[in-house]
Amino acid sequence: MCLLVGMKVMSDERLQPMLLIIDDEPMIRESFRLYLEDRGYDIITACDGDEGIEKYRTCHPDLVMVDLRMPRVGGMEVLQAIRANDRETPVIVISGTGAASDVVNALQAGATTFLTKPLPSLQMLKEKVYDSLERTRLIEENRQHQKGLETTIAELKTMQKQLVESEKMAALGSLVAGVAHEINTPLGIGVTAASHLGEKINDFKDKYAAGDASHDDLKKFLSTIDESTRMIEANLSRAAQLIRSFKQVAVDQSSESPRKFNLGEYMEDILLSLKPRLKKTNYKISLSCPPDLVIYSFPGALSRIMTNMIMNAIIHGFENRPDGTIAIQISAAGSNISIECHDNGVGMAATVVENVFEPFFTTKRGRGGSGLGMHMVFNLVTQTLSGSIECKSDPGHGTRFSILFPRQQEVQQ
Repeated sequence: MCLLVGMKVMSDERLQPMLLIIDDEPMIRESFRLYLEDRGYDIITACDGDEGIEKYRTCHPDLVMVDLRMPRVGGMEVLQAIRANDRETPVIVISGTGAASDVVNALQAGATTFLTKPLPSLQMLKEKVYDSLERTRLIEENRQHQKGLETTIAELKTMQKQLVESEKMAALGSLVAGVAHEINTPLGIGVTAASHLGEKINDFKDKYAAGDASHDDLKKFLSTIDESTRMIEANLSRAAQLIRSFKQVAVDQSSESPRKFNLGEYMEDILLSLKPRLKKTNYKISLSCPPDLVIYSFPGALSRIMTNMIMNAIIHGFENRPDGTIAIQISAAGSNISIECHDNGVGMAATVVENVFEPFFTTKRGRGGSGLGMHMVFNLVTQTLSGSIECKSDPGHGTRFSILFPRQQEVQQ
């Protein structure tokens, strides 16, 4: 392994770069060695290709300079031996001919650069060595930087997934809380009616046992039974309907499976699940959908999409406004489903519209906004539903979201 320090490439055991000079001419080897040692490099030499390959394998130099033409094993064979398992160590090929074909062949085989003997000056040798080592340093630095970026991106994706899951579970928790609150009303009425009926039954039994029960008492008792029974039945039916709707929406929100369902009826269930959040407000939601519109898609994704868009309108669009309306229009558009969700809220500036689907973008930073709601909507529409979503808005003129997705979802195997 090489350590990158300043402008030099150094191995774990070395304080300065090691250069291997391979040349069959002793005078050239020595002149190169003396010149480069004086400039702070650790130099080893080899007098032929065989020795050069052996020293490369045992010493692991930071740079190799090799003569192109030598007896027995030439510079191209040395270069090929190095590049067989090492694409990183810079190799400078030096030739006495400087033929264009030699330059092309050497560079194609993996040479870092090419020099022609005799060199105009040893200063050129120093510059080529420096440039080659610097190039290696920059490549390694870039590789480490790339690794760091990849790690950071992976961590951010993991964090984003966790945040999306947290938001998903928070929405589910809010739904459960709403269920408990909403069901309390019909159950409470049912319990009160049953208790009242029990009291009337005991009163009538006492009168009947004492022989004081008149015809009018019987008529009143039967009327009480009828009224109480209808009240109990109606409220239990209402509670059952709420539980059924809430249960289906909750199951779908935690599921990623597609199924066949009536879109209009399911949208009613979604709006019903949001009723506890709207109960004490003057915000109104209208729904227009063909009654027989049956689709095969992902209801859980659709539930999260609509819940986020409606709550986004309430939190942002109707901020500081006592009332507002949200109109949802659904229609079949060929093989696709079109959903238009329009509110008459405060609207958004162009810069906000441009970034509304970006992750972590929020106009309520520090006030509870995570910036993931509409980003999750975008991902659910484009990835889960294989559709598209568009946002149009102007300050003071409300906001419109247009969604288009296939009526028949193709499930990836």
